[in-house]
Amino acid sequence: MSSLTSKANKKGKITWIDIEPFPAMTIIGLLAALLFPYLWRAMLILPFTLSLLGLAFLIIAKISLFRRGIWFSFGSQLMTRGYAKLYTLSYYLMGIGVLLLLMLFFLMKIRGY
Repeated sequence: MSSLTSKANKKGKITWIDIEPFPAMTIIGLLAALLFPYLWRAMLILPFTLSLLGLAFLIIAKISLFRRGIWFSFGSQLMTRGYAKLYTLSYYLMGIGVLLLLMLFFLMKIRGY
């Protein structure tokens, strides 16, 4: 693979940029090995932060319906496109937060904390 060369077709569209993956993976791995002891505390806070951020986004998306007088609804069908995306993002964030929290719980249980 060549490094950062763009290839264009006849219409001038860039179709592919080749990057050598090994140096990038090596640098990311070295940085992770150096920073992991310091990031452990952040890993404890991350699941709670993601879940609370998702909950905040869900509340913001639902308030858009409450303003229009819709008190009971399921899904994002009645929302505008922007609030529907925020609604979907909120559930993704809460789901990832809960999964990370469960993984953290099982890791702590295995380690005996």
